[in-house]
Amino acid sequence: MAYASLKLDASMAAQQSSILDPIWSYRERFRPFAEHGDAFLVVTPWGLYMANASPTLIHQIATRRTDWVKPVEHYSVIEHFGPNVVTTEGSTWRDHRKVSSGAFNERSNAVVWRESKRQAEEMMSVWGRREGNTSDVAEGKAGMWVGNVYPDAATTSLHVISRTGFGVRLLWEGEEMEEGEKVEEGYERFTSHVPTRGHTMTFKESIHTMLRDVIWMGLFSRGMLKKLPFKRTRKVWEAYTELNDYLHELLALKKAAIANGLTEKDTLDLMVPLITSPDPSLPTLSILGNAFIFMLAGHETTANSITYLLILLALNPHAQRRLHRTLDALLPAPGVPWPYPSLFHTLGNSYLGACINEQLRLLPSIPMIPKRSSPSSNSNNKQTLILDTGDTITLPANTFQHFCCHSVHCNPRYWPHSPTSARNPSATDDLADFVPERWMRDDSHPSSSSSSASSAKHPDNNNNNNNNNNETTPHIQTVDELQDLGGNDIGTSALFTPPRGAFIPFSDGARGCLGRRFAMVELVAVAARIFRDYAVELDVRPVLGNLKTSDGARAGGVGGGGIGGWAEDIIKGMGSQEKKEVYDKASERAWGILDGGLGGLLTLQQKGSERVGLRVVRRGGEVFS
Repeated sequence: MAYASLKLDASMAAQQSSILDPIWSYRERFRPFAEHGDAFLVVTPWGLYMANASPTLIHQIATRRTDWVKPVEHYSVIEHFGPNVVTTEGSTWRDHRKVSSGAFNERSNAVVWRESKRQAEEMMSVWGRREGNTSDVAEGKAGMWVGNVYPDAATTSLHVISRTGFGVRLLWEGEEMEEGEKVEEGYERFTSHVPTRGHTMTFKESIHTMLRDVIWMGLFSRGMLKKLPFKRTRKVWEAYTELNDYLHELLALKKAAIANGLTEKDTLDLMVPLITSPDPSLPTLSILGNAFIFMLAGHETTANSITYLLILLALNPHAQRRLHRTLDALLPAPGVPWPYPSLFHTLGNSYLGACINEQLRLLPSIPMIPKRSSPSSNSNNKQTLILDTGDTITLPANTFQHFCCHSVHCNPRYWPHSPTSARNPSATDDLADFVPERWMRDDSHPSSSSSSASSAKHPDNNNNNNNNNNETTPHIQTVDELQDLGGNDIGTSALFTPPRGAFIPFSDGARGCLGRRFAMVELVAVAARIFRDYAVELDVRPVLGNLKTSDGARAGGVGGGGIGGWAEDIIKGMGSQEKKEVYDKASERAWGILDGGLGGLLTLQQKGSERVGLRVVRRGGEVFS
């Protein structure tokens, strides 16, 4: 078998995939590692850099928390509300982790499950209410055209974290409180559609603006941001001061409730454990800092996953049809409650879990995870690592490295795969394709983990494997092990379990994402609720722009979230071959955006004017499948 190697390579900076690009792992995936090895070193003017797509090394580094630390200075942009579990290290981090982790438990996850289902239903209702859309779709009638899924997916995630994490009910556009629904005294300011109590922004608007534009807080000091004459920066400053005031007001309400006898057992609130912590080292700023991190992390990454999952299923109608059949077999009849955790585990064990895991493998929100080696007191300020070969290598203190998430997720040594790609005839594997079947242990697909074609290429099935390191051997993980790994939190024996360090959408080790179970519960509930009743197709309007209507006029309105009636008229007149050609063009455009058109400084998102839109219809209303 081929072993992970570690090479000094001075030519990396001259390659197209520059290490100065903060998301080069996404752009290049496994290509640099196929040439240089699963991990390689680059000598730079700033020190030694290691690019890491070796599960063995990733897991070692992630679990040696004091030897390899987080470069927290890179995270100052998300510390403006106070230090938190993401931006601290050492004993301070342990204090934050200890207090914060208690807030994520199965009691709160049960609420996440119910609220996620409800928010998915409301998102569908909102799409149906928008101009030109209808959710009551039969074949040949207009569907729900969604030019950009992300803003509404972000709203869904924000509403879930706000309700389950802070006890604040946020409303969609056009939504009002249900009849008989009461808002606790003092909390109406957070729910209101208009600013109240002297605020200039609503609670929701201040959160949205801060989460969208938080990077400006890293570019300028607060004093400078306040004085800059630009409309955008003034809006960011206003959002910061407004959200800061809202968080202090929310904190005061929580403290008052605690003074009146509220305990952690009486609430599922993420903020209450922070307030009631006996640790005096967790001051008010740290409580607010962690509250903001819960909002940021629970909002943006999950919204990305919802967005990409819908797009990938629209790009793969065969996978979507199989998902529909799976949900038909597993979900209760309409009107019957969805029990947690039993239904969550059932769905997670199914093809739905495979689809979600495959999206997280193919398009994780965080492309690169940094670590830096610490000085070692017993090895001349150096750190040692053990390669797959069993050899030991030594690295100096302050070696900077990245877990290259997209790269290790496409490392063919550790993933079931087919030797050919449906999208790229020149590719030697299908790891850049969306293939949920690779997660299914009992499946005849050539990329599935039970397939002899893929298993023959898997290092763990090599009878000549003489290495004494068993980290690459996949096995059935317990729920606790899976949570420690930061990998598949469903805890399923029906799905393929990658080797430790090979699947890191939630990072790995002790610093893995605290809310990974929260996120998986939300993703399963939202996806199950959408695809129980709906199907998604690509928005083909961008590729219809040069077509003409029956009266000879040029088709218009492409690329946005506007009315899609003109497109429905054109599509209605197409034959099956014409529909196939149009959908193939729309698919090529969408894959082009997903393969190379994403960007972002915090998470990987669609940027600029080129977005992948969707047509959402009731099942049976598809026109391209």
